[in-house]
Amino acid sequence: MSKLSKGVSLLIVLLTYCVAFVVAFFLYKPVFAWTSDVILTFFILDVIAAIIVWVSGLICKNASLYDPYWSVLPVVMIVFFAILSVPALSNIAIMYIVVLGIWGIRLTLNWIVDWPGMKHQDWRYTKFKTDNPKMYPLTNFIGINMMPTFFVFAAMVPALVALQKAGAVAVNALTFVGAAICVIAALIQLISDGQMRRFRKGDNKSKNMDKGLWKLSRHPNYFGEVSLWWGIWIMQMSVLPSLWWTVFGPVAMTILFVFISIPMMKKKLLASKEGYEEYVRTTSMLIPWARKK
Repeated sequence: MSKLSKGVSLLIVLLTYCVAFVVAFFLYKPVFAWTSDVILTFFILDVIAAIIVWVSGLICKNASLYDPYWSVLPVVMIVFFAILSVPALSNIAIMYIVVLGIWGIRLTLNWIVDWPGMKHQDWRYTKFKTDNPKMYPLTNFIGINMMPTFFVFAAMVPALVALQKAGAVAVNALTFVGAAICVIAALIQLISDGQMRRFRKGDNKSKNMDKGLWKLSRHPNYFGEVSLWWGIWIMQMSVLPSLWWTVFGPVAMTILFVFISIPMMKKKLLASKEGYEEYVRTTSMLIPWARKK
C-alpha cells in the first residue's frame, strides 16, 4: 500500500468513507427502532462507521485513514440529523450546517493537501506501534479510532440537542456570537495552517516556527479547534440555556488538546527543534497572547 500514488490513496479513503456512511444511513431505521432515541441512534451509527474506517485502516496498514473522520463526520452528521430527525429546518439548524460546513470542508481540504498518501502515517501512530507493539492493536482501535470518535460526538451533542429540542425557538444575538466564534476559529486555523505550510517549504527542518500567529501561541491551530467547539456550545446555550450540562462536550475537547495532544507535541519538538525550550518559556501554550520577555 505504501507505493500507491496520492490519487489512488485518496480514492481508497473516499470509498471507505462512502461505505461507512452508506451503511450507517441504511441502519438508521432498525437502530432507531431498537433505541427509540435519535441521539443515541446517531452515536451507535457513528461508532459503526468508525469501525468500518478502522477495518479499512487495518487492511491498508495505515491508521491515518481515520484522520479525516475528525472533520468529515460532524458535517455529515449535522446534515443527516437535520434531514432524518427534524420535521422542518430551523434557523439554528441552518446556522449549524453552515458553520460546521465551513470548518469541516476547510479542515478536510487541508488534510488532503498535506497528506502524501498511503506512504505516510501520522508520527504519533507510528510511535505508539514502535513503543509498544504488543499493545498496538488495542491502541489502534481504542486510542486512535474510538477515543477521538467519542470526543467528537461529545462535542457535537450541543448541536444535536439544539436541533432536536429548540424547535421554533428564535435565534438571538448570542446565537450569532457563537456562530461568529466558529467562523473566526476556522479562520484562525486557515491562517495558522497556511503559515506553517509555507514555513515547512523553506529550509527550516530543524528550526522552530515562531512567526505570524505562531508568535502568539505555540498551537494556534489547536486554539482554533477548541474555540470552534465552544462556539457550538454557545449557540446551543443561546436557545436552550437550561441544558447547560452539554458543556461536557467542549470541556472534553479542551482536555483532549491541553492534556494529550499538546504534551505529545511538546515532547517531540523539544527533541527535534532548535530553540524550542525557549519558545515554550516565552510563548503561550494555546491562547494567543503577548510573548514573555
